[in-house]
Amino acid sequence: MFAHQSRPRTVQLTGNHANQTSRRLWVFLLIIVVCSTVVLSVHPFPARADRQTVVSGDYASSVSGTPGTSIIIQPTLSANAGMIPGTNVTVGVFINNVTNLDAWEYKVKIDTNLLKAVGADVTPYWETQQAQSKGLYIIQVNATQGTAFVYWVSLRQPDGTIPSLSTTVPFQLGTATFQVLGTTRDTPFHIVTYQEDPKFGTLLYDTSLNFIDYRSTDGAFANLRAPWDLNWDIKVNIVDLVLVARSFGTTPGTPGWNPLADVNGDGRVDITDLTMVGTHFGQNI
Repeated sequence: MFAHQSRPRTVQLTGNHANQTSRRLWVFLLIIVVCSTVVLSVHPFPARADRQTVVSGDYASSVSGTPGTSIIIQPTLSANAGMIPGTNVTVGVFINNVTNLDAWEYKVKIDTNLLKAVGADVTPYWETQQAQSKGLYIIQVNATQGTAFVYWVSLRQPDGTIPSLSTTVPFQLGTATFQVLGTTRDTPFHIVTYQEDPKFGTLLYDTSLNFIDYRSTDGAFANLRAPWDLNWDIKVNIVDLVLVARSFGTTPGTPGWNPLADVNGDGRVDITDLTMVGTHFGQNI
């Protein structure tokens, strides 16, 4: 009576219906990969789960003080495969949200195995201030220690006023320039804080010689991209998964092909590439 139900059913899919079913399957696989990344984010793989903001054992975290005044490296990420050994990279040091800044100094430190300190400078604003006898600056570059140090102090004017800077938007204090020595996926431009170096770290004082506390934010340098960080922002997240998903099933020459989505470089974008991104999901490179 029920014998006909025991036979396996064979359904042939053709045309658009087959394509839609195939796409649903890949979406299902993508969901599995994304779900697996949740587990990985809770129990991450041991490989660099967090970006290191410490250049060497001599330095602690770069975060200090309250979130009021801040010292920032810009750009926050200097990533370019063209920055090969022998070329130079320059970053800016900016201050934000400060009142009556009278004297300041900043020190930027790098890993001497990857970069070499070769120069530093102030911006034209401070050049003009010095030309008008409103202050003076000192620049020191130490290639051995891997540091670029810039110092500024205001001079009391004949009328008794003390020049100062007040700003609620990022304002550039100066620059630091380094020569590229090697290749790296991520190394910091580290702002040396006053906790790390009380005398020659980054210090801020107002016109009453009161210390101005601050929060600092390091920058990062990379000239070698991790294949699973498709958009090269030094972190692996949903954006990288989406970029692979958009090219899923493609090969060179087919519509939607993106060579960056071919994470393992085998000439096709498939579940292996999604899995590789998923394995590193949530990591900073």
